[in-house]
Amino acid sequence: MDNAEGKITTGGLLPSVEAKLVYKFIGNDADKAGYAEGIITLMAPAGTYYLYWSDDERALDGYYEIAKLEVGIDKLEATFKFGYHTAIPANATRVIAVPGKCKGLNVCDAIAVFDISEEKQLGYKSDDAIYTFNSYSDIHIDEERWGETPAHWFEYSESHWAEALAYSAKMKADFIVTSGDQVTNAKYENLDKEWKVYHYILAQSDYVNPIYETCGNHEIRKDEAVQEQLATFIINSGLDSNIETIQKNKPYYSFIEPCTGDLFIVMALERGYRPAAYDEFTREQMDWVEDLLRENYGRGRNIFIIQHALISGYGPGDDYETPYYRGSIAVASESVARFKGILENYKDIIWISGHSHEAFSLEYNYTNCNGSACNMIHNSSIGGPTHVTDGVIDYAFEEKLSQGYFVQTFEKSIIFSGANVCEQKIYPAHSYIIDGNTKKIEKKNEQGRTDLKVTAGNVRSAISNVYSVLGIYYEYSSYNQYQHLKKIYYKYKDKDIDRMTAEERSIVYDHISNGIEKLHSIVSSMAEKVKQ
Repeated sequence: MDNAEGKITTGGLLPSVEAKLVYKFIGNDADKAGYAEGIITLMAPAGTYYLYWSDDERALDGYYEIAKLEVGIDKLEATFKFGYHTAIPANATRVIAVPGKCKGLNVCDAIAVFDISEEKQLGYKSDDAIYTFNSYSDIHIDEERWGETPAHWFEYSESHWAEALAYSAKMKADFIVTSGDQVTNAKYENLDKEWKVYHYILAQSDYVNPIYETCGNHEIRKDEAVQEQLATFIINSGLDSNIETIQKNKPYYSFIEPCTGDLFIVMALERGYRPAAYDEFTREQMDWVEDLLRENYGRGRNIFIIQHALISGYGPGDDYETPYYRGSIAVASESVARFKGILENYKDIIWISGHSHEAFSLEYNYTNCNGSACNMIHNSSIGGPTHVTDGVIDYAFEEKLSQGYFVQTFEKSIIFSGANVCEQKIYPAHSYIIDGNTKKIEKKNEQGRTDLKVTAGNVRSAISNVYSVLGIYYEYSSYNQYQHLKKIYYKYKDKDIDRMTAEERSIVYDHISNGIEKLHSIVSSMAEKVKQ
């Protein structure tokens, strides 16, 4: 599709100057709604301009500029190219070009406007998303930051984790998935302390929905104690928060998104700290993955695989020709070759990985290997994105740079929006669209019991009790039962209890009582497991 006819307009700051935006969509998806791949050309007087996604009135909130363009006096035009599978966001109907000195981001402030045709617009509004989640990786809570040794690594990991959770709360994400390395595990004797910090930050945050962690290589950093560290991961992550799953003593698990039935398969590294040196996946784990795929693939639901380590020379996460990162899992190992085969045989699944930390700007974020494999997304890092200096990874972490994805799942499209969680903004050039296939399942509303005679004082006392319970059990904040009770507390803590009807008070009291009972139950079960 060649959109050569851009709309010509006069800008709010330069009313006497005529400028033009041309957007030519290219690639195999040029005719598909929501696919941004293409070349934007701005023809304008010499100067500095910024391009933005916009609705009919102003630039979209929560987004960085698409690009900064310098128009030279000799050529009087500049271009920007959107890459493969980049996304036109929900709510975007226009691209606007704004002069560099302009303080406003309204359409009327633009020097040129391009109207996106209805056929090319995503076709969904943000509110149409059936569910949303954040995809994070490599959080790296690090004892060197607060322990007995000086801070040399991941010095901002705690504040970055808090900011990531604040972003998830702001975006009202239905859940979080992580691609591993929640902790750094620099010293095995401090591993439990790092998990406690991870949980404390989660417990203190405003985020109240589930979180599902993946076991990365740092969770099992000490090779002589792999089984002990795997047990620590199982207990501290809570896996899918079902005691039956936890009791199986396997660090991998799956869960079902309740609104759609979409399947999330959460794999785990099982052998040791150096993925390049070990055959990381047991045959049992690979059999389990393939069984799940055979049972669920092609049945009208999205399937996601969450796994930590990228594959050497394959998929997203690093440069194919001159790899900067040497810690990838080796495709020559039996299980990785089998995993690679899964990615190529089941082309409609989505694989999410992490491990290399490489910043979104390096453009190793999405690939489907030219259609020969599934959709593969690589996370950057919450703890600290890395760059490349003189051909090697540069671990010079920045206080205000922490990156992850905000994911919107629509019936026919999935949008992975790359964001800097510190500034709570999305990068337009690092946001990707994937074809989806799901629909909402209608569910009956659940009601609490209404046969209880509950006073306003009873309810206030119960809410205070919730606060105490959350403080006592903060180390279980990864568990759904904890997050559910926290959600109840946030919902009712500022309510005017005296204005509630007797029926409303009874329902609230019942929800609180059930929430505390469920949390007590999982805590008691885990205490027994620790004794074992």
